[in-house]
Amino acid sequence: MKIYAVSIENFRGIRSAKLVLPDHAVLIGDNNTGKSSVLEAIDLALGPDRLSRRPPVDEHDFFEGKYLPVAAAAQEGAVPDEAEEANLAEAPKITVEVIIIGLSEEQEARFGGNIEWLNVETGVFFTEANPAGVDAANIKAALRVTFIGAYDSDEDDFVGNTF
Repeated sequence: MKIYAVSIENFRGIRSAKLVLPDHAVLIGDNNTGKSSVLEAIDLALGPDRLSRRPPVDEHDFFEGKYLPVAAAAQEGAVPDEAEEANLAEAPKITVEVIIIGLSEEQEARFGGNIEWLNVETGVFFTEANPAGVDAANIKAALRVTFIGAYDSDEDDFVGNTF
């Protein structure tokens, strides 16, 4: 099993990033450049310990600490009304998607309904049935694991789940 790619949105110091990882990867950089954030994002999606913590994310995990919906731009001097309050932008969400390849036969059988076919040279998933194309050496069985975290204003708490 190998992580092929990681997509991170709105997590800590990372607004948006997609990393396609080679067989052996090393994260090198100055302090406070996001190395640990990448590893913790992977842990958020794949690690069992982080999700057992309640809540799984907090306000510090959101990019720039912004987790509340932002009102749409109002005209200067305008009095807010109910219609304008309904015009709130969607609340920011943390999204971490990890694509795993190199699954064992047992893992492919276990996750059979969720397996997709990935061209590892282009990074494109097969969306149409093409039996001749799926047998190529660069086409691998892949599993997408996605974590989504957000602030639930009704519960006044943070929620998160892995799909």
